[in-house]
Amino acid sequence: MTTKTNETGTAAGIERVMPREGGPESSPTHSLKTVIHPQRGTNMTDHNSVPRANTTRTSSPGARQRRPILGIAAAAILFIVAGVQYLVVEAIAASAWQTPAYSYASNFISDLGAPDCSTFQGRGVCSPLHTVMNAGFIVQGVLFVVASILLMRLVSGRARNVYLVIALIYGVGMVLVGYFHGSTEATENGTVVYHYIGASMAILGGNVAAIVAGFQWRRLEMPRWFGIVSIVIGCIGLASAVVLGTTLGVLPSGIPERASVYTITAWQTLTGIVLLVGLRRRTRSETNVAN
Repeated sequence: MTTKTNETGTAAGIERVMPREGGPESSPTHSLKTVIHPQRGTNMTDHNSVPRANTTRTSSPGARQRRPILGIAAAAILFIVAGVQYLVVEAIAASAWQTPAYSYASNFISDLGAPDCSTFQGRGVCSPLHTVMNAGFIVQGVLFVVASILLMRLVSGRARNVYLVIALIYGVGMVLVGYFHGSTEATENGTVVYHYIGASMAILGGNVAAIVAGFQWRRLEMPRWFGIVSIVIGCIGLASAVVLGTTLGVLPSGIPERASVYTITAWQTLTGIVLLVGLRRRTRSETNVAN
């Protein structure tokens, strides 16, 4: 027996096909079929048909887990590379000075980037490899910002935004230091002011970034001692900057300046090493659990 219905307000007609008595379809194992005519607006379905498997592709937990690990590893490597190249470039540029010899105690770091040979603020300045030093300033600033962005994927909320803004201030400051020089020529053309602004942004931004990261040691999955050391390093850098500003012409300026700059280099290098050690321990632990 066949019963056809076409309900009002629907887009398709539904035909229910009942098994014939005595026919092969009267078997108890044969189920009811519902046919929806395609010519009336819908596709044909059959309750006896095997449902199609869900083919939606999802990333495996391992793939999702590898992405943040790779980001953290990249941040660690960039921090270390940036810090090491900064110190190496400074040493190379300083070694190129002939007359007068470069003094780590009396000369500013930015003296290595001065393009002209002259007496600047009472110091003899002549850096043959000033281009190398200025490139080192810029590379340090750019890599620091990129590493900070990758690192802050572990942190959310206001702390993340604060740190990224501070890191950006530091990066922009380093680029300004590398592009605008502290020299007699820059003083005459008025661009030396941008150099001073950049240096202030870099010293303040880098040390404050270390302090902010120190308070976020738990979110960064760092040991507690790292947080304490980061805060101490940042405070030492800021205190050295104050000493530099208040003792110009009294103490050898190179000493407090380096104390305010090398704290940043030390912090980022330490951060990279601690991150890599933590990742190595985490990988070993997961391998042991899997085995």
